[in-house]
Parts: sequence; structure tokens; C-alpha cells
Amino acid sequence: MNSKLALIVAFIFVVSGCQSTGDKGTLEQENTNLKQEVATAKVKINQLSGSNLLLKKDIEGLNHVISVLDTEKNSRVEESSLLRSQVRKFVQKRIDALKIFLVEGNLLDYTGGELVERSVLSDKPITVVDLGHVMPEQGVLTAVGAFVMTPTKMKVKVLRKMDDKLVPVWESNHLNMDSSGLNTIQFKNSVSVEKGDVIAYEFSGNVGVGFETGTGNYQYTKDILALGKAITVSSLLGKKEKRSYSLGVFGLLD
Repeated sequence: MNSKLALIVAFIFVVSGCQSTGDKGTLEQENTNLKQEVATAKVKINQLSGSNLLLKKDIEGLNHVISVLDTEKNSRVEESSLLRSQVRKFVQKRIDALKIFLVEGNLLDYTGGELVERSVLSDKPITVVDLGHVMPEQGVLTAVGAFVMTPTKMKVKVLRKMDDKLVPVWESNHLNMDSSGLNTIQFKNSVSVEKGDVIAYEFSGNVGVGFETGTGNYQYTKDILALGKAITVSSLLGKKEKRSYSLGVFGLLD
């Protein structure tokens, strides 16, 4: 019995030794595999690091190219803007000279009263509306004319007929007429007009342009005609006076 027990015990030790040897071999193999994987990973990391450096250099190169292109673009834009500005100034000078030539040469169309000296002056601010000389055709207005008795300041306005009303659709800047006699002033910006438009002259102080009665159809209002604010002809004053003013506009009409 004791011999059998001894054999069993010896068998158990042998089997246990074999299992331990097998486990150790497996662990060593796994360890070897892990070392190989780590080594492979390090190689890939080094490769990626090299690629990253190359990409950074490429990005730096591209940023430099973009910077150069932006500089060249800005330079071209500045040159183009300068050229356009010079061309506009050149053209504007030629246009202004042409306007003056047309006015002084009496080559423009004129719509308004005769520009002659008249005897009566108004000393209160009014807006004079020329109902006797509506625009005969469409075109472009470039200047205003007046026979001035005393220094005066005014605005020129274009009124458009809409149904039975007149609506201010454009006005000039303030025009100072300081010289006695015939005055012609170019508008800062020419204005397009349509057939049937009515011209008004707004005096902010004394009316330095004279008038006569009985021969014309200039009416007036004491109100300021704001752009876009419609008025009726019946609201105007002076219908029975039949005033004639030395006021009119120059332009090119069809």
C-alpha cells in the first residue's frame, strides 16, 4: 500500500513539473512576441515622426507661398485702385470742362424763364415752382442759371408728377450765387429727368433773383419741399400773380 502511494505521489510531481515547464515556455514565447511588437511599433513611430517633420516643412513652404501671393495681390489691388482713381479724375476733369464749354457756348438745352434783370425781390424764404416750363423731353440736367440781383443761396429740386400730385425726387446741394448779374452753376452730380418733370428753386434766405408779374406761371410755397413728400398744385401760392422769374436749368434733352 505504501509503495502504491509513493508511486502516485511521484506521478503527481512529474505531471506538475511538466505543466510548470509548459507554462514557462508559453510565457517566454509571449514575452518574445511582445518585444517584437514593441520594436515594430517603435519603427512605425519613427517613420511617422519623420513624415510629420516633412509635413511641417511642406506647411511652412505653403504658408510662405501664400504670404508672397497675398503681397503680390495687395500690390496689384493698390496699383489697380490707383489707376482707376487717376482715370476717374481724368475723365471727371474732361466732363467738367465739356460741361463748361457747352454752357458757355450756349450749346445746352435750356428750360426756364428769360435770364434778364427783373424789378421785384422777395425778402422771405420761399420755394419757387416753375409750372410754366415743364421738361419737354427726357434727358440730363447739368447746371442752373439765374440773373442775380443780390447774393443768394438756393437748392434746385426735381418734382415728378404722380397722379394729381408733385413729388420731389432729387435735390442739389446748396448753391451760392454771390455775383450780381447772370450766374450759371454746374451741379455736382448731373440728374436724369423725365418728360413732364417740374423744376423748383428753394431759397433758404432772401430771394436774390427778381421777378415780374402778369407774364408767367411760377408759383411758390413757404414750406420746404422734402424729398418724397408729395404736394398738390392747389396748395401753391401766387397763381393769380402770374410771376416770371429769371431762373432756369441747362441740360441735354432728347
